[in-house]
Amino acid sequence: MFNDCLYFNLSSVSRSVTEACRDEFSRIGLSPSHGYLLFAMVEERGLGQKEYGELLDLEASTINRLVETLVARGYVLKEGSGRGSTIAVTESAIEEYDRICEAMSQLKLRLQKTVGESDFEALVEGLGKARLAFEKLSS
Repeated sequence: MFNDCLYFNLSSVSRSVTEACRDEFSRIGLSPSHGYLLFAMVEERGLGQKEYGELLDLEASTINRLVETLVARGYVLKEGSGRGSTIAVTESAIEEYDRICEAMSQLKLRLQKTVGESDFEALVEGLGKARLAFEKLSS
């Protein structure tokens, strides 16, 4: 009935992918949002919260909440407050990095198995192009 509806299909796929992502990241005790932020923080060290928000396309308030949780769990050090604050990953975060990469890898394999490797790659590429196009519309 709704096979030709972008909203319906995108929402349905999003729910399924989110469920799979939560499942994979729960194995290492992180939410997907915490896992992806921590991954970004290890990969791209020295950025501020604003830059991590831009990188992950998340609001500043969301990044702040995620960082506070990562601080409480010992993965991130935060010095100062407000715009002048700095954040840095701890040795614990660096040690967790391999487990995060494994969760991301397992998620990719799981999704590829669901839709097929070439269809998965085409889907990711198409969504990336669509995301960029929609970003231009909202600018």
